[in-house]
Amino acid sequence: MKQKIIILLITVLTGMSACNMVKAPEFKGISGLDIKKNKQGKYVLVADATFHNPNLVGGKFRLKDIKVFVNDKYFANLNADTYQVPTKKDFSVPLEVNFDHKYFNKNNILDALNNLLNNKLKVKYQGKIYYVSHKMNIPYNIDYEDEIKITK
Repeated sequence: MKQKIIILLITVLTGMSACNMVKAPEFKGISGLDIKKNKQGKYVLVADATFHNPNLVGGKFRLKDIKVFVNDKYFANLNADTYQVPTKKDFSVPLEVNFDHKYFNKNNILDALNNLLNNKLKVKYQGKIYYVSHKMNIPYNIDYEDEIKITK
């Protein structure tokens, strides 16, 4: 009887420790950088931060103070959005910024001319995305730069 209790106790403790071993989702990169129009006719700078969650449990991702730069000038901040993390699969967290296309015309005439001549914008995302699950708060540093081709 004593052996059965010991075996049962070891089994339970092993099972409990396996449940506590939550791994941080794997950051795969940023993709899909583009400019689109939403239903209201406003322009949206879009990109996706992609991850893989190897865990049987989900969690949440929280955007915190991600700065967006366009042509090396501060453009916007992404803050406070929270996204559910699915279990055992790949997923993406949208990095979207709404803007008025007049921003590029009013803000700096030389930049607007440069954009028209080159037909491209340099976009940079810098900041942190936090994974929150079971008392874990894991930061992912985001430092991504790419160019968007402007089509007319």
